[in-house]
Amino acid sequence: MANRTRGIDILADILQYCDTRTQTNIINGLTPFLEKEKRPDLIAELRKQVILFEDLAYANQDGVQMLLKYVSIKDLAIALMGAPEAVVKNIASVMSKNMFNDLKTEASLRKNVSQSEISLVRERIMKEVKGLINENRLYIEKPDSNKIY
Repeated sequence: MANRTRGIDILADILQYCDTRTQTNIINGLTPFLEKEKRPDLIAELRKQVILFEDLAYANQDGVQMLLKYVSIKDLAIALMGAPEAVVKNIASVMSKNMFNDLKTEASLRKNVSQSEISLVRERIMKEVKGLINENRLYIEKPDSNKIY
């Protein structure tokens, strides 16, 4: 068991240096295999250690406000397309009424956005997130995890 857990720790460390699309593809690719092997606990452990766009639902308010200074309304509107409701709520909770209205307007103008464009924009945002985490200006505290990023 220790060797497998160590392997997951190593993989999580490697994934932190990958782009968001690669992280998601690896985790999604491993999930059916590990479920077949009756080891879904390993995917849960990996998810606890890797920061994805969806984890912005657990970002601190001050950090999200700082992030919004580095992200355009256009990019934010694109990135939030199809995002989990918890992510949208966390980001919207720190926005002024005017900024939120601008976001809604921008989102209404973006009808035919490809999944690849959404992924690219999310990847750019996650680079900013990781920079803010490294500067200790943003942190993510995932539920059921003893790690705070």
